[in-house]
Amino acid sequence: MSKLDMDEVNSMHKGKVHGPFLVENMVCQKNHMLTSKVVFLGSDPLKYAMPLLLLQMAIIIVTSRLLYRLLKPLKQGMISAQVLAGIILGPSLIGQNLAYKDMVFPMNGKITLQTLANLGFFIHLFLLGLRIDASIIRKAGSKAILIGTASYAFPFSLGNLTVLFLKNTYKLSPDVVHCIGTVISLNAMTSFPVTTTVLAELNILNSDLGRLATNCSIVCEAFSWIVALVFRMFLRDGTASSIWSFVWVFGLILVIFFICRPAIIWLTERRSISIDKAGDIPFFPIIMILLVISLTSEVLGVHAAFGAFWLGVSLPDGPPLGTGLSTKLDMFATSLTLPCFIAISGLQTNFFVLGKSHVKIIEAVILITYGCKFLGTAAASAYCNIQVRDAFCLALLMCCQGVIEIYTCVMWRDEKVLNTECFNLLIITLLLVTGISRFLVVYLYDPSKRYRSTSKRTILNTRQRNLQFRLLLCVYNVENVPSMVNLLEASYPSRFSPISVFTLHLVELKGRAHAVLVPHHQMNKLDPNTVQSTQIVNGFQRFEQQNQGTLMAQHFTAAAPFSSINDDICTLALDKKATLVIIPFHKQYAIDGTVDHVNPAIRSINLNVLDKAPCSVGIFIDRGETEGRRSVLMSYTWRNVAVIYIEGRDDAEALAFSMRIAEHPEVNVTMLHFRHKGSLHQNYAVEEDSEFSESHLINDFKSFAMNKPKVSYREEIVRDGVETTQVISTLGDSYDLVIVGRDHDLESSVLYGLTDWSECPELGVIGDMFASPDFHFSVLVIHQQEGESLAMDNSYKLPVSPPRVGDPRVQPHFTVEEGFTSVDLHNNR
Repeated sequence: MSKLDMDEVNSMHKGKVHGPFLVENMVCQKNHMLTSKVVFLGSDPLKYAMPLLLLQMAIIIVTSRLLYRLLKPLKQGMISAQVLAGIILGPSLIGQNLAYKDMVFPMNGKITLQTLANLGFFIHLFLLGLRIDASIIRKAGSKAILIGTASYAFPFSLGNLTVLFLKNTYKLSPDVVHCIGTVISLNAMTSFPVTTTVLAELNILNSDLGRLATNCSIVCEAFSWIVALVFRMFLRDGTASSIWSFVWVFGLILVIFFICRPAIIWLTERRSISIDKAGDIPFFPIIMILLVISLTSEVLGVHAAFGAFWLGVSLPDGPPLGTGLSTKLDMFATSLTLPCFIAISGLQTNFFVLGKSHVKIIEAVILITYGCKFLGTAAASAYCNIQVRDAFCLALLMCCQGVIEIYTCVMWRDEKVLNTECFNLLIITLLLVTGISRFLVVYLYDPSKRYRSTSKRTILNTRQRNLQFRLLLCVYNVENVPSMVNLLEASYPSRFSPISVFTLHLVELKGRAHAVLVPHHQMNKLDPNTVQSTQIVNGFQRFEQQNQGTLMAQHFTAAAPFSSINDDICTLALDKKATLVIIPFHKQYAIDGTVDHVNPAIRSINLNVLDKAPCSVGIFIDRGETEGRRSVLMSYTWRNVAVIYIEGRDDAEALAFSMRIAEHPEVNVTMLHFRHKGSLHQNYAVEEDSEFSESHLINDFKSFAMNKPKVSYREEIVRDGVETTQVISTLGDSYDLVIVGRDHDLESSVLYGLTDWSECPELGVIGDMFASPDFHFSVLVIHQQEGESLAMDNSYKLPVSPPRVGDPRVQPHFTVEEGFTSVDLHNNR
């Protein structure tokens, strides 16, 4: 055997030694076993630390990803998949094979994997703390405080009473009693980062239930942190030593908040000014401060993640710090190293050591604690007049646990606070309870039920019933504003037809854990999103000043995951009694008419809003760049508008909106009515003429055309979709805006041959045609939500009075009290 082979064979020795508490395994390894020698010389790479670490990471990440794909239909999270990956790869299943265990997870390879995993974990916990707004606990209403307190107090107090009963009944040993007491403290926890992660994965972070669960979890976590810290400090021998440890840890927190936080904020502001680039962060100084604080935590006897977490909590959430650090660190910490840390909990789980008699007692206490937590949360929710189903779902969410609880289990197991049986049972029960809770919440809670009513507000019945016209305009950036303002100008706010406008700035949630939906004036002035929101608001406010008395506006900002931000749009539309929601198209066009940028997330938002909105929806294709007409100062407004009418509810809605534009004295409105040759014998004048019928709308528009020189009606007689396309292609650059309905009668001969294929079904057949680069005008595709007609609501019916001398656009009766009502955005007081 060669010297190289001998070195590899004798590279590791293991045996039993007497530790401070019990007999433990000891591993001795030779130096210089980091990187492998040439494999062609017969070297075994897995005898060296680096190749072995890479193999372990690859196996853990691939296995967890595959399990996540399998569990995704059951609404399970990545954390559950990573724990299960560890269980499968560990001694509970595949690890029973000694050859596999010695090759992939030998004892000498565990320390390297655990070290890297702990490094990634404390960085991940730093990012979790960074996403927390420390002031959120002050914003929690009395409802959240009561529920959060009950969620911790019930399981903690009743669980300890159960332990006292079992101790006296079964004569349990002190070790078992101590272990059960630790289990109770752990199961009573509800971590704020874990709760927000679960809510985000279930797409309910910005729902009413999600906001309440967010506030309740941070109240519950405040109690658990205090109890856990005191519990850890008093594990030390001697009261004086425990008090001094507590003082030093408290001093570390003071240093974090009063020295590190101001220093990092000062460095960030100084860097932004020095390089004249807002949003840039001093990355390496922050990392150095993070490492020093984590090292200090270890020196003081607490885990490095403790100092990292509180450093993250002390820093401002959101951009620039939250967003910048998350962008730079998230891939390494969350995607590469965190799976290894979570999987280690599964690797340490062994189903084959659950044979002792007290296992049943421990599992009974665990289940009783979860039951008390569920009942305490549900009872407090019922006391706060929360609906039964929502209270049930909130109780399930408060029982969900994740990375924080797993970290606590691993830490306490390493410190011999938990024995092997307790650890195994905790991990198994955590997986089952969290998995079942997530599945039931998805099945029971639908955030859209609040605005999914049988009656829908439409432009048509608002016009017919003389109700106030209310618009909800959604914008993503400043570039959306000029064309939206032009659309408002074309809508002609006037004395007898005023407009209430609600603007909603949509911001993707980055660098913070909780969703935000607030009026613009309540936004954090230091948040960079506030700067962009202010620019957006200024554009609309200028137009509001030009139309004083005929248009009133309120401005909101929503920061939420784009996967669920449609709930904020629909909630605001419902609370503000909006008639029409206008959302931008997911494609942006360059000045030459070609597609400049495509955002699939915005398309998903549009589809969700179309499916769930409580009123009519308009998808706005903005081609202001191609027209070369971009000015918030209103130096140019639209003068030529066309409406395409074929037949159907959506076309009727589009026609009702265009009739409002037709009242504008300076806008030319043309109606293009496409009819098939076979329908020429139909006479709309003799049809049943109700106020909601299509014949009534068409005849009404014809009357407009006869009495107003700028309004024209044109019939286009076609035989099939080919001729329809030919007529549409002749529109060219004649118009600034074209309005069209989304859905038509697909069996209509006018559309024959056009319904076989569509790139953007959310625009309908004609709207999808207008989205091509061949056209250079803006397009508004309107969809009327299916539902019953709107019930009469006198709270926003317009006054009817004779014309007055003077400015016809002045409406002295149009007041804030009439136009707006307050909205309870948090719904937790």
